[in-house]
Amino acid sequence: MSTDFPAALVVVAFVALPLGIGLLVTKVVHLLVTRRWFFFRDITGPWRGLELIILSLSAGLPSYAAGLLGGFDADGSYGACVRAAGSPMRDEGPQGDFTLVEKFLPLSRDCRWSDGTHIDLVPGWVNIVVFTALAGIVVGAILILRKSTHRRRSVHTTDH
Repeated sequence: MSTDFPAALVVVAFVALPLGIGLLVTKVVHLLVTRRWFFFRDITGPWRGLELIILSLSAGLPSYAAGLLGGFDADGSYGACVRAAGSPMRDEGPQGDFTLVEKFLPLSRDCRWSDGTHIDLVPGWVNIVVFTALAGIVVGAILILRKSTHRRRSVHTTDH
């Protein structure tokens, strides 16, 4: 069974966008009401690291999905590239052979013509949010590992 990658991304985007935006709005309201950075008051457990990972995913996944799906429409990528170049018609756009170069990290969809014209369809803010979210995931994982190793050490020192 083969999976249609673009179709899977569309499904993920429809789930990730509302869920991620909902979690971020909830976090902002919580911050404004309680003036606390974290939902959990317990600083001894792994909860703060877990919360940081969830919030990072809530910001990173919808941003990545928006960047990945942005700029494409039913008539294919060439039409989106020509419109991004500011030309509504195919024969008014940049001249020469067209190639589309895609990278998934950092996310890039670069429209290139042989006359030297190139346009990236992915907005610049997308990669900033995605890399910030990746950093948040790493920091959250470190917090979880640090709390779990700290808890194990304290249990071993009280047993002796």
